[in-house]
Amino acid sequence: MNEFGREFPDEASMASVHLWCYRHHIADDPDMLTKHEHFKAAIDLLFPEKFSNGETGFVWSEWEERRSLAWVTHEYQTWWGCAASGKSTSAAVYALMDWISAPNETTVTVCSTSLEALRQRIWREILRYHGLLRQQDPSVFGNVRRQPPMLSYEPEEQDGQASTINAMFGIAIPEGDDENAMRNAFGKHNRYNILILDEMQMMHPAAANAYDNISTGGIENKFLGMGNPWSRLDGLGKASEPKDGWNSISPEMEQWETKKGVCLYFDGLKSPGIKDPKKYHFLLCQKDIDSMMVDPGPDSPRFWSQRRGFCPPEGLVETVLSENFISKFNMKDSINWRDRPRYCAGLDPSFSAGGDKAVYTPAKVGLATNGKQVIQLLPPENINLQLTQDGEPLVYVLAHNVIEKLIRDGITPSDLTIDTTGAQRALADIIDIEWQQRMKDNKDLGSGRCHRLSFGGKASDKPLNMQDDTPCCELYGNKVTELWMMMREFGLNDQIRGLSDQAAIEFCMRTVLGSIKGGRIVVEPKSEMKVRTAGHSPDTADSNVCVIEHVRFMIGIIPGGDALKDGSVELMRLVHDLDVESSEELYQEEETFGEALDLDCF
Repeated sequence: MNEFGREFPDEASMASVHLWCYRHHIADDPDMLTKHEHFKAAIDLLFPEKFSNGETGFVWSEWEERRSLAWVTHEYQTWWGCAASGKSTSAAVYALMDWISAPNETTVTVCSTSLEALRQRIWREILRYHGLLRQQDPSVFGNVRRQPPMLSYEPEEQDGQASTINAMFGIAIPEGDDENAMRNAFGKHNRYNILILDEMQMMHPAAANAYDNISTGGIENKFLGMGNPWSRLDGLGKASEPKDGWNSISPEMEQWETKKGVCLYFDGLKSPGIKDPKKYHFLLCQKDIDSMMVDPGPDSPRFWSQRRGFCPPEGLVETVLSENFISKFNMKDSINWRDRPRYCAGLDPSFSAGGDKAVYTPAKVGLATNGKQVIQLLPPENINLQLTQDGEPLVYVLAHNVIEKLIRDGITPSDLTIDTTGAQRALADIIDIEWQQRMKDNKDLGSGRCHRLSFGGKASDKPLNMQDDTPCCELYGNKVTELWMMMREFGLNDQIRGLSDQAAIEFCMRTVLGSIKGGRIVVEPKSEMKVRTAGHSPDTADSNVCVIEHVRFMIGIIPGGDALKDGSVELMRLVHDLDVESSEELYQEEETFGEALDLDCF
């Protein structure tokens, strides 16, 4: 059989001919169609819009035309789009087509934020369309494995393991996974390599960097990141940064060049489902838009992310920090020290009030060359909690992990502030006790006890900043609001450096609610934030504010100033060591702690 200037076996199907031409395409060959035309023709033959049994195949739309052309012509791309824009289905079909065009030399890695999300979205579509191939021809290759998700070219060996990398793999990349973990997960290399990140806005920005590992070698490599955009700082936003800067794009555009490739944008207000809701019943339709127009409204961040499919413009709602604020005050920059800084750290345990992961953030504090006392936040570290073989309780596992980090960083427990909201006071006690045991073997470790911090209760009577001595309790409706807003106060005074991408995202996501009784403000409760942001828990930011509180309470630096009045730090430490709640409570103990009254703090 001669097709497109090539000889093929007589029994070859036209779909396989188009797939061969797609995979081995020669651009200037006059006998061939364009690479995109071969790709589309193969899809039409394998997955017609309607099968003879009435089952629906692959339905083309103007959005699919754009996505398929980009898939064929670009190595590196991201897709921004509204909910129900068909991104997952498109990616599943395109990746499956690439794989079956060269199944013995192609590796496809498909990622989402959890195995459940993976199976409900893109992996479900991969299996569905592979199943349609099997219905047409039961001998079609591809061995499905459920755990871990895999579609393998070769059969499994007797031990149940796939014998090759020639497969499609499903991998969960939980929010906050570090770069090393992702590099290990993406360690496969083949002649053709594809990496797809679904729900990329929920992934660590380093997930995109892992593509550099996958794309090493090979004759063709592809990257696709997609999702409903939320922030320019998250993984999807950073991978989609316009080549000419963020001010060069608008919701009126359909795509733009990025630093590595191209970003395609699919505005829900232009959904094909609006024009033809019957044919495109699976795409966003007018009633979906109208319902969200009422609640939460067209100017809400959720409407922009879920219906427009575009990063919400700043200023729609007030958040603790904004991207422009962070940039203006250089909060992510490095620092040059005038004097040697001191070290401290903050810890947000994984099982405190609604938290999802344990995060340890070390920091440096000292006089910088800009003449200010600056807090340099060092890279936060997630602590993975796993039961040991001897069944050690998780709280001890966490305590030992923290102690090892303190020793590594040259920090004593007295330089550590822990969120002890809820039942986490026991963790601080265990760290103190275990540290004392370590000191018996190593006297050089230094003594001290952890600083306990509760996120609950009312705001403190500490002054707002060096210029405004209004007590925080008159401005903020609760303690957690004070803690989070202090990051803004220090930032406003040019005293924050090293803010991590993950912490920046969380500070930019948490909203500041309107004034409550007495004119005080409050931040959005964590439980409500998690519902609004599809499960995001601001644990990295919480560990950051533990550092901020340590600097205020234990070191004595307030926003805009070098330190509080002479004696204040000593008083604060005495309050802490005596385990009382405030300086006022200390003064009530006049007979027992009369020496504290000689400290000139107020």
